[in-house]
Amino acid sequence: MDHVDRMIEAWSAREPALDVQPLQVVGRLLRLAGLLERDIERELAAFELSFGDFDVLNTLRQEAGPEGMHPTRLNRLEQRRLLIREADGTDRRAVRVRLTALGRDRVGVALRAVLAADRRFLAPLGKQDRAAIAGLLRRWLLAVEPE
Repeated sequence: MDHVDRMIEAWSAREPALDVQPLQVVGRLLRLAGLLERDIERELAAFELSFGDFDVLNTLRQEAGPEGMHPTRLNRLEQRRLLIREADGTDRRAVRVRLTALGRDRVGVALRAVLAADRRFLAPLGKQDRAAIAGLLRRWLLAVEPE
């Protein structure tokens, strides 16, 4: 029995009329996501990055061109010289954010560490199992994600 089985058993004993069967899937997805995020946070600690920091830096690395992006929650990363803010040349009211060389290097190495954690996390599943699960999750996400 896994954690979710034990939780379902406990709820069934406490409130037999309560339908907790959705936890068979949703509970496991949430539990797995939490465990994976814990492992990723452990990897990112070596780079002094939180999961949120990594998300911001990786988004800048992936999506922002040389002109940068508009800022949101960036003070801490700017203080650590991982990104810089500059006036937007086309709009005086706006500020652009882009990675520094240090930020680009840090997030590149951190990304490789996160992908290694992902591979370790998926190791109990064979290639066919991973492909089947990925296909099912893709179909599910396509049905529930906003356009």
